[in-house]
Amino acid sequence: MADNSAPIGVFDSGVGGLTVVRALMERLPHESIIYFGDTARVPYGIKSVPTIEHFSEQIIDFLVGEGVKLLIVACNTMAAVASATILRRAAGVPVLDVIEAGSRAAVKISPNGAIGVIGTPTTINSNAYARRIHELDSSIRVFSQACPLFVPLVEEGWLDHPVTRLTANEYLKPVLAEQVDSLVLGCTHYPLLKAMLRDVAGPRVRLVDSALTTADLAADCLRQQDLARQAGAAPAYRFCVTDIPLRFQTIGERFLGRSLGRIEKVDW
Repeated sequence: MADNSAPIGVFDSGVGGLTVVRALMERLPHESIIYFGDTARVPYGIKSVPTIEHFSEQIIDFLVGEGVKLLIVACNTMAAVASATILRRAAGVPVLDVIEAGSRAAVKISPNGAIGVIGTPTTINSNAYARRIHELDSSIRVFSQACPLFVPLVEEGWLDHPVTRLTANEYLKPVLAEQVDSLVLGCTHYPLLKAMLRDVAGPRVRLVDSALTTADLAADCLRQQDLARQAGAAPAYRFCVTDIPLRFQTIGERFLGRSLGRIEKVDW
């Protein structure tokens, strides 16, 4: 039986999953969190499926060894191609992921049955969002668009730069032409572009922030499994990475919206 005071484990290939941690801190302020970013081996999107599965196993083993009560896959690439491996390796610890959370939320708010999904090329090519959305409701039409330039633009801090806005207009044009009800932000970097994307998409299209929807799903899971921490408890936050690049602190604090404090380097 898991200890209610145990931390939630959140992991990603790099820094993007800190948007999920930020949402968890706001939604579940009493919960402790361990974040793991595989910064030495990012990006995962250009690697083979067996390699991503192997890296995922290593991360799961680390977090389970730290005694987490819930695992959250904050990396769309890992969720798209390694979910079966992650579930098998989790040793009975409940697992949630951003694709499940985003898909469920989009289906709920798309009355006309048309959903747009934007993400990295690997996530879009995996068809993971479309597949999960169709499992939830086979009548829904899904229009997917890879946006490879968004991640470097976000990491550069160009959140509302004319170049970013121009890029967004080009990427979203074919998706918006399909009269979608909602647009799933299928990458953990994209919530930082939410204000600009809302302008580009227009008021009729509802944005699905996978960080926020994952935090909501986590709250439901903890409540259903009686794993929620007692209100009033002071949370502890740990940030573990496999490398500490010079810009990690700056980029990480932009994603988290607060100071990271001490960063732990994990050596395999």
